Amino acid sequence: MLSKMNHRIYALPAVLFLLLSLIFISAGAFIQNDERAARISKAQSVAEQVKISLEVFSNERIKAVHNLMQNWPTFEPNQVDWFNAQALSLMGMQQGFSSLVFVDATGKIAWVTTPNTGIKTRIDNTLIGKPMEALGLNVSSLSEDLESTLLYSQEAEHHFIVVGRAISPQEPEHGYLIAGFDVQTILGVMLGELVGPQFNFQIHSDDATLFKSGEFADDGTIVSLAPFTFLERDFYLSMQSQLSPYNPGLLIILTGLLMSALVSYVLHKQLKGAVSLSLSQQRYLTASEASLDALLIYQPKDGDFSLVEANSYTRYLFRGACEALRSMTLAEQMRYLGLSHEFINTQNVYKDGVPYEAHIAIESTEISPEWIKVQVVKAGENIALTIRDVTERFRDQNDLKRSEEKYRRLVDGMHRHFVYTKTVEHNFIYVSAGIEKILGFSADDFCVNESRYVRQVPDETFQIRQTIARGEKPEPYIVHYQGKVGEPLALEFSDTPILDEEGRLVAVEGIARDVTKELALQEEVYFQANHDQLTGLFNRYAFDEKLREILNDTHRSNKQNASGKNVELAELEENHIGSRSGYNEVTFLNMPHAQHKQSVMCFIDMDRFKLVNDSCGHPAGDKLLKEISTIFRQYVNGQDLLARIGGDEFCIIFRHQSLDEVTKRLDKLLLAISNYRFVYDDKLFFVGASIGVIEINESTQSAEALIKAADNACYKAKHLGRNRYFVFHDNDSQMAIDDSENQVLHALHHALQNDGFELYSQAIMPLNVPNEDKAGHLQHYEILLRLNAREGGLISPGLFIPLAERHGLMNKVDLWVVDNTLKTLESNPAHIDNVGKVAINLSGITLGDEMALHKITQRMQSTSVPAEKICFEITETTAVTNLSAAKHFISTLRDLGCSFALDDFGAGMSSFTYLKHLDVDYVKIDGSFVRNIVHDPIDHATVTAINNIAHSMGKQTVAEFVVDNATAEVLRELKVDYGQGFALDKPKPLAHRVQWRVKLASA
Repeated sequence: MLSKMNHRIYALPAVLFLLLSLIFISAGAFIQNDERAARISKAQSVAEQVKISLEVFSNERIKAVHNLMQNWPTFEPNQVDWFNAQALSLMGMQQGFSSLVFVDATGKIAWVTTPNTGIKTRIDNTLIGKPMEALGLNVSSLSEDLESTLLYSQEAEHHFIVVGRAISPQEPEHGYLIAGFDVQTILGVMLGELVGPQFNFQIHSDDATLFKSGEFADDGTIVSLAPFTFLERDFYLSMQSQLSPYNPGLLIILTGLLMSALVSYVLHKQLKGAVSLSLSQQRYLTASEASLDALLIYQPKDGDFSLVEANSYTRYLFRGACEALRSMTLAEQMRYLGLSHEFINTQNVYKDGVPYEAHIAIESTEISPEWIKVQVVKAGENIALTIRDVTERFRDQNDLKRSEEKYRRLVDGMHRHFVYTKTVEHNFIYVSAGIEKILGFSADDFCVNESRYVRQVPDETFQIRQTIARGEKPEPYIVHYQGKVGEPLALEFSDTPILDEEGRLVAVEGIARDVTKELALQEEVYFQANHDQLTGLFNRYAFDEKLREILNDTHRSNKQNASGKNVELAELEENHIGSRSGYNEVTFLNMPHAQHKQSVMCFIDMDRFKLVNDSCGHPAGDKLLKEISTIFRQYVNGQDLLARIGGDEFCIIFRHQSLDEVTKRLDKLLLAISNYRFVYDDKLFFVGASIGVIEINESTQSAEALIKAADNACYKAKHLGRNRYFVFHDNDSQMAIDDSENQVLHALHHALQNDGFELYSQAIMPLNVPNEDKAGHLQHYEILLRLNAREGGLISPGLFIPLAERHGLMNKVDLWVVDNTLKTLESNPAHIDNVGKVAINLSGITLGDEMALHKITQRMQSTSVPAEKICFEITETTAVTNLSAAKHFISTLRDLGCSFALDDFGAGMSSFTYLKHLDVDYVKIDGSFVRNIVHDPIDHATVTAINNIAHSMGKQTVAEFVVDNATAEVLRELKVDYGQGFALDKPKPLAHRVQWRVKLASA
């Protein structure tokens, strides 16, 4: 029965509504269709007018551009001025041009003409000199048709059409003509004149909307024309006549529908009133029984409330106590459940009508819930209670609270770490308490003012945020902050994007840690890996890396500048001749390119460093290196490179400086080193620096070749006298010298294998023996060595001895000299009887070679030549530099009967201290003091001192470089024992001396 009544309530009003609506809709539709046809016709007519106007405008401007190219002058002396005049005239006669551009035959923009309107345009004079591509159009030089493109200018916020063509495809040397049009300005002016506000329209091209007015209504009245050409681009025009605000058809329909609905509603209400009460009762019962809450209705009774009705869930909720509660009043029920205090709240609801709600903990064991939610409302003259079991919810909340407290204790207790949450815009909204331990700021302060504390963000910040925006986890990154007390701190963040179910970014969470100490340690490790621990300078590894970077930069720079080198500079480099003088005596093989600044590398080897190291120990050597490095620092600037690459070897690269500028600085540097005195344990040392200089330019092949060449130049500086520099140039002269050295070195190897040396000798004459006694005096001479050249002649020891020392061959040469001297003497026993001493020179390499000592000892033990006839000469410098080895060498051979002479005595200026420690028989006074003894009182005093001290120690003296009789007389006056020099005897082959003495004896 109830179903039939519900059917009538809705069916009868619906039928009435449909019937009335059909009548009104039919009338309105007829009127609507008539008006739609009129709107389409009006829009079609206006659209055609707009199309024709735009085509006419376009044809006129394109024709004007063609005319300008056809009239282009062939022999105009200044095409830019002609173009500018014609362009300004054309723009004055025909509006719409935003710019006219002349591009020369090379494709570069030569001139831009724009109307003086003050309107921003994409093409202006700032493009002059740039390639044609800067216009957004690349025109083919062979095309006879205009080419065009559609561009958008961010600055002007307009679309522009750029058209252009070669002025004459047959004569590309005339260049190109490019015209620009501000499309939106043109359309705004023309459409404003042709189309009124009663039309909606839109023009677009290449998927770009160029002009639009109003919003189209999708009602089938939009007119779209076929594409037409405007300024060499396809344009699409859509137009729609606006709907009148008073649409009669729609008005009739709406009015009719409203009236139909009103009539049907009145009928529906009348039918519905009859069954509303029964439906309400049924809904209440259904909802009550389906509810998950216990629903109880109470009516007032004698100041209390008695239960009237309860749903079925009540029996489940109060199972076990339901029967006992049923007969009780509300006050008794609450006392039974231990909730007496809640009865007052129930009475207040009944009095005031204000609903009451509470969550209550149940301590009674009579019912199962531990927590219930109670809601009390007034229902007419009754009250209604709803009770819900929320025990599980409260248990979950308590578990969650305990979990959160545990999580917070863990997070806040992390050392040097903290967790954080950021918004999509990367603003911090939560950080854990660990931030305060790190930076000193509270979590809330950091969230609000984080940007104020940032000192440096990563360079790749934009890429990091893009990665997060894609929902991907970026690599950890470091942000530098300033702590509360001003100290710099570095924090490493590890972000994790948080996405919703649709994959959209909603937050960023992560963990951060304090990496300040780690970064400091990394920097310290990097510094130690790249710097010399003693001097703090770059080490060899870092120097090699920096040198390769400099070479790469030099090669790139010279490639870029190669095309700009002018003929004048080339001629200057070819013909430049110059000389220089100053503190250093430097051999210049060829002048550098004076006008082209490059970099210059200086290879520095400390002179007499080993003397300090061996005589005073390594701490003294370390102290010397530190002080020398301090001197070097004073002559370099921030862009130069200073490194220690070996024990006593340094390198300086003067960046972006010419060779002349560098040599001036080296003059000052060497002067400072020569004035420097090293004092250690009351001992005074003079040191020097031999410097090899080489220019780093486009011809430099590699770092290895550069260092090798600089090392060679450094060696040449040592060979020239030390404490100076030698400039290496990679040219024909230098190559010739290198080839010559290679030839000498080859001859040296050949001589060692095939006995290619020749022994010479020079007498050491007694100075204080009367002439009548000299004939019977035993000979004393020094063995000299010559090297036979393959093409004939002899090579001076001044050439091959330094090469032998440099290439580690000197010990082999010494052994050859010892062996062949003994062989010569062994084969001439008669000559031995006339010999007092035969002096053989030994090098510093041999002096420190235990194997060489062993071979010389064996040879002396096996020879028939008496050991007392042999005197070994060692230089003062090598003896003092390797003092312990020298003492061992001397004592070993002296035990066999050999004697020793200390050669070049006085050159080191530390001689007297060590003379008493060296068990030598002869002291050979360095020739630099002897040669000028007649004229130089200082040399005279020096020789006197050396002679007297040597005699006081029981040693005999030999003066070198006796160049004339006057020198010999002075030496006799000073009581020097022996003299050696061209004034006394000239070098001659040993074989001749031996044979001459043999013949003299037989005669």
